Amino acid sequence: MRLIRNSTSEAVPLEDGFLWSDEFDWKPIEQKLERAIDGTAIIQEGRKVSGRPISLVPADTGMGWIQLKHLRQVQAWSNLQEQFTLAFEWPHDNRRFNVVFNHEAGALEAKPVKGIPAISLDDYFNVTLRFLELENGN
Repeated sequence: MRLIRNSTSEAVPLEDGFLWSDEFDWKPIEQKLERAIDGTAIIQEGRKVSGRPISLVPADTGMGWIQLKHLRQVQAWSNLQEQFTLAFEWPHDNRRFNVVFNHEAGALEAKPVKGIPAISLDDYFNVTLRFLELENGN
């Protein structure tokens, strides 16, 4: 998996140990039900254009790691208010998503794998990343 900065084509590798925790929670149809005075259902609905959450969490504590050097890059990117491509690179899944960081939900969480402060840029962190999917061109 890779996170690609669209404006420069720079990429940061992401380990394959992430689970898209809310992949099947998205409901593409927004619906509002009200009742008329006589009880008749008044239903308004429409298809959502964008905003699907993509939360990448470690599948367990031994997965979902990022080296500090890449974590710092992702953290810097999260402050840019730009669009990125999240590219899955598994044999069974090569989807690509146009995303922005989901700051409302806490875009980035990280804790050192060893439980102590990092002493090298190669030290690993357990990371949770939260994005919002956008339609191309939004």
